[in-house]
Amino acid sequence: MIINSNGDVLETFRDAMCFDDVLLTPQHSDIESRSEVNIGNTIAGHKLDLPIVSSPMDTVTGEEMALTMSQNGGVGIIHRYNSIDDQQRMIESLCEDIDLIGVAIGVSGDHLLRARACVASGATLLCIDVAHGHHVLVERALKQLKDKYGDNIHLMAGNVATLEAFNNLADWGADSIRVGVGGGSICSTRIQTGHGVPTLQSI
Repeated sequence: MIINSNGDVLETFRDAMCFDDVLLTPQHSDIESRSEVNIGNTIAGHKLDLPIVSSPMDTVTGEEMALTMSQNGGVGIIHRYNSIDDQQRMIESLCEDIDLIGVAIGVSGDHLLRARACVASGATLLCIDVAHGHHVLVERALKQLKDKYGDNIHLMAGNVATLEAFNNLADWGADSIRVGVGGGSICSTRIQTGHGVPTLQSI
């Protein structure tokens, strides 16, 4: 059951689908070689041969991971758990090698100053990184950033778990949206807060 903050039931279901619950039925294939398969996509005007975005956690994506992700066709979002100067240094060291540089910012405190500094240093994608993306502070931050940068900077936001949240973030100005709350193997959001939806169900 999905209930909003007013106590209204938004959706009711007995079972929710997880990735482990689903198998694809094998069918006849005319693909003769793996090289024929193209799973590429684009983000912020850049083609990703491997459409994978690494998490903006301090234990996951720093300078080295961002470079490795780019070299392998994906994109890494540099975490925000550092000083603005440190984040700028990472961006500047990557600018010779990477065209698409993503960085995380928050929604309060120094988020606008951090965004400005990161963009000035060469960031091309700003990720509003919070555990619960369907939030008034995310709305405010998206509108502030969209007013300032327009379409010159790609704005990613999240995380969300419902269609209503997804649609709201899109309306607020997000160019791409991170879907899934507490879905990672080491993420304790669902356990600590009692909030979340299995990611496949959200998708």
